[in-house]
Amino acid sequence: MLRKTLLPLIIIAVAVLTFFLLKVSEPETAARDQPQKAWLVDAVTVQHQRLAPEITIYGRVETPRDASLKAALEADIETIDVLEGDIVDAGQTLITLDDTDVSLLRDQRQADVREAQALIDSENQRYQRDRGLLSNQQQLVNLADKAVQRAKKLEETRLASQSALDESLAAYQQQLLSLKQLQHDIDTHPARLAQLEAAKSRAQALLAQSEVNLGRTRITAPFDSRVAGLNVAPGDRVRPGDTLLTVYDLSNLEVRAQIPGRFIGRVRTLLNQGKRLQAHARLEGKTIQLTLQRLSGEVRQDSGGIDGLFSIDNNQEPLPLGTFMELQLRLAEQDDVIEIPFSALYGLDRVYRIEAGLLQSVQVERVGEKTGENGQKLMLIRSDKLQPGDKVAATQLPNAITGLRVEIAE
Repeated sequence: MLRKTLLPLIIIAVAVLTFFLLKVSEPETAARDQPQKAWLVDAVTVQHQRLAPEITIYGRVETPRDASLKAALEADIETIDVLEGDIVDAGQTLITLDDTDVSLLRDQRQADVREAQALIDSENQRYQRDRGLLSNQQQLVNLADKAVQRAKKLEETRLASQSALDESLAAYQQQLLSLKQLQHDIDTHPARLAQLEAAKSRAQALLAQSEVNLGRTRITAPFDSRVAGLNVAPGDRVRPGDTLLTVYDLSNLEVRAQIPGRFIGRVRTLLNQGKRLQAHARLEGKTIQLTLQRLSGEVRQDSGGIDGLFSIDNNQEPLPLGTFMELQLRLAEQDDVIEIPFSALYGLDRVYRIEAGLLQSVQVERVGEKTGENGQKLMLIRSDKLQPGDKVAATQLPNAITGLRVEIAE
């Protein structure tokens, strides 16, 4: 029984001892360090320069001078001499309305003026006649008065009857009444003449209004402009206030573009100092030069800045309203600016300097952008932690962190 128990224990002990002896006698193998992988990157050399940053903004062509030409009277459209998009000169006829009704009304007004003038002439002739009759009428009154005096004497001497005296008195009163009436007509002549002159002035005003309405049957361009929209066709009946067409001034085109809020203070300061801020844009293969004239007086809701209004300096061919533009606005030159490609920027304000083959994160200040000589977009930054001659990684690495080993491509 004892032998059965010891035998397995002896076997296990021998196996453990054998494993230990084999482990101790195992030859030692030297551990090898696995080298860290180096990422191949492009790099740019830091140079402090005096550069003018540019910012990219987007805008559309508009104008502060556009006009909606409306009908001033009720009439039919007779002719339309322009189409949408046509360029027209100031005073050029655009639309002609039927002038039949207005011409008839003008003829009536002319007749009213002639009638008023005839009444004035008649009043002046009557006045001259009354003045000529006044002395005659005075003489008749005097004669009637003498006849009354004679009748009184005869009646006193019983040589004439009372009825004869009464007839003389009646004749005298009649002549006196006629004299007073004539004198009244002469005295009231200025009032009657003023009334007739007023009637004539009223008729002349109505005539002038009809002539104005007659002129309004020709819709003309208020300034050198382009037709933006046409709302009627020949034969349409229009009423006062109906919009016929819209035009906009070609000499006052400007571009409205929103300037980001972080640049507003700098831009406003430059404008207040009288500095000219220039911008340029590429459109249809041509370079358009612009100048910032002013900032908008209103901040639109849900906007991240203020609109800037740019004049177009080389407006050789007028641009249609609403044309979209990508502008490069040039700001004032600044010192200690570093030029890097966009691929060197991580996030909004971080680049990686290469030190001894390792990346080192550096926080920077974004100054703006710039267009390189070959048309490439470059980022302008500033940082007191970047010294001239430092190398900055210019390749976007998805796993870029401080301490990552890199190798600069030749």
